[in-house]
Parts: sequence; structure tokens; C-alpha cells
Amino acid sequence: MIDSVINFLTDELGPSVIKFPSTEEEKQQNAEEFEQIAGFPGVVGCIDGTFINIRTPIHKIKSTYVNRHDITSLTLQAICDANQKFLDVFTGVPGKIHDAKTFSLSFIRPKVLQMGRDFHILGDAAYPINENVMTPYREYRDLTEEQREFNYRFCRTRVKIENAFGLLKQRWRQLIRTDMWRVLKTSKFIISCCVMHNLCIERNDFLNELENNARNDQENFVNHDDNARLGQLKRDELARQFV
Repeated sequence: MIDSVINFLTDELGPSVIKFPSTEEEKQQNAEEFEQIAGFPGVVGCIDGTFINIRTPIHKIKSTYVNRHDITSLTLQAICDANQKFLDVFTGVPGKIHDAKTFSLSFIRPKVLQMGRDFHILGDAAYPINENVMTPYREYRDLTEEQREFNYRFCRTRVKIENAFGLLKQRWRQLIRTDMWRVLKTSKFIISCCVMHNLCIERNDFLNELENNARNDQENFVNHDDNARLGQLKRDELARQFV
């Protein structure tokens, strides 16, 4: 019975409830809603990863799933909108894998990179910067006034994904530690919770926002290719608008 409900949520209901913007109008609508938060333009969504603690998966090598906190886990990567509704979720990846690698494996990456220069998602420094993925300035001691203002607006906007994870785990406490042995079944359970999270938001069933206690902060991603340089130039252009 439980498997049938999970399969219905993920396979039948999921695609219509968790949807990444596909039209210019949808992307612009998201951008306008995000801009109302802190005046940061062009934001379609905010991305991050969080650990979902699990049992050691059956027929798997435990060390592959042990994260830097020495806990066996899967990573849930998600992108949310300004209302903390999930636009895309991707899980099943071992907790040991870096956020940048998880993003490169996810099905949403090609869609993000094809959004056009006017739009972007916001991610922390664990993600590689490019024209469609904006990340904060990292050299905090030597930042200019416009760079500090950029980071301030960036953080006020990007916090929506951390809040979304906090609400998700507040609603479904089993996500703090799932009691399943198989990666596929666990992944589908996680996604089904994300589907129900969106349904709650659509029906204005709000809870108090909690901090995401399983934040997946990782080492800064260093990227020196042409895409990174184009992303840095765009970031500088945005920063100049704020001062």
C-alpha cells in the first residue's frame, strides 16, 4: 500500500507538481517574485543540497555513502522558487559526492544552462559559476562596497532554499533519518515528500520557517574555464547595479 502511494506521488503526480519553468513568461514571473525580496534581478530559482541520513544501503559500499560528518546519507539537490516551492529535485546520489558533481549528474543542468543570459539560479560557493549559475564573492576581507552589497542581496535571496529544506524536514520528520535499505525506494520516498511539500504550499498550508539543520556546506568550487570567466563578468555587471 505504501509503495503504491509513493509510486503515485512520484510517477503520476510528481511531474505536474514539481516543474522547472520552461517558457519565458514562467521564468520572468519567477524573476519578478525573487526580485521583490532583495532587488536581485533575473533569478529563476535557488539551488542547494541537503543530507538525508539513511541506513547503509543493501549491496552497497558503506564508505561511498558516508559524508564529511561521518554519517551515512544521500544528497537531495533541489531548486526552489521565491515561495519555497520545489522546481526540481534530484536524489539518490551518495552523500560523499560534492555538490558540484551532483549538479553535473542531474537532469536539470542542461535546462539551467539553456535559460539564456538574462536568467540564472543562485547557488553557494560549492557550485561552479557560469552565466546561468550565480555564486557569491568569496574573498570577504578584500571585497569592494559593490561586491559586499552583491553578497548581501544574494544571501537574502538564496536563503529561500535553506528555508524550503527546513520546512520539508519539519513536515516529514522521517527525512531526518530514513529507515529503508534500498537506494531506489529511499529516493522515491524522498521525492514523494517533496511532492507533498509543494502541495501544502499550493494550498497555503504553511509552517513556521526553520533553519535547515542538515545544511550541506562544502568547500568552494574553483573553476577557471571560459564559462566561469563569463559568469564572473556577469556577476560584476550585476554588482555594479547595486551601488
